[in-house]
Amino acid sequence: MKKYIYLFSVLLAALAMTSCVAEEGTEPGNDSVPVVTIYQYKVSKPLNVDNDVKLRFSTNSRTEEVYYLAEKTADKETRITSTGEEGYKDYVVANGVKLSGISGESSVDLTLTDLYGEYTITAVAAGGGGRTSATTVFLGLDWTTVASGTYYFFNSSRIGISSNATSLQVCTTDDKLYRFKDVFGLNYHMKINLLNLTGKDAGGEEYTFFRVPVTDTPFTYNDNAVSVRDIGYWQGSDAWITDNGYESGMYADYTCFVLIQYFAASNMGYGYDEFIPD
Repeated sequence: MKKYIYLFSVLLAALAMTSCVAEEGTEPGNDSVPVVTIYQYKVSKPLNVDNDVKLRFSTNSRTEEVYYLAEKTADKETRITSTGEEGYKDYVVANGVKLSGISGESSVDLTLTDLYGEYTITAVAAGGGGRTSATTVFLGLDWTTVASGTYYFFNSSRIGISSNATSLQVCTTDDKLYRFKDVFGLNYHMKINLLNLTGKDAGGEEYTFFRVPVTDTPFTYNDNAVSVRDIGYWQGSDAWITDNGYESGMYADYTCFVLIQYFAASNMGYGYDEFIPD
């Protein structure tokens, strides 16, 4: 009987040791290596949602310092090919930015601006003689101007502006995505998405249909923020655009008629805005 009690005690001890090993690095304050995790968030106006990004760097109890570097993804891949993963960590530490406010379990927020194209943000956590890295990728939209001109607002009496100079731009990575740059104010662009659908006006001139997703503006009406959208988004059906005659369109010379609804807590009316190239 004593033999069986002894064997059972040995098994319990072994299980206890296995349990301790499994928990190392997972229990708070018992981390085995330094670790940093990067979280990515959409920025708020007046920052530029197309090219600015908010990041949060969160570290565990073993982390003593963190360095980060943001560079074009293609440049990083070329560098790793020549230096290897460990060599790239050395490069980040030597050429990156050291985060302030890191001490064990920490969270540090920062915002990167003016990122055009695909960027990889790499962070290296160091502590206790060990190092680990983490990455996140941000695709900053890049644009080419196709026409400069004037945008006219049908709802001028309620938003307080009748027209604004703007540029119509096409995305360099998506030839169906356009925007009116700063049309409502600095960093308040309005994106439009071209459809594979054309129509003709009363004079027989052809235009291409496009959609206008919900877009924020800096304006207020009755103390509520004003936004715009096309009638299809308002009514929750593409048919309003493609079948019911409430379309917006772009001509070959980039002249645009924009049938949109203005709303701020409630409907402010809908009608035709216009873009007239110079």
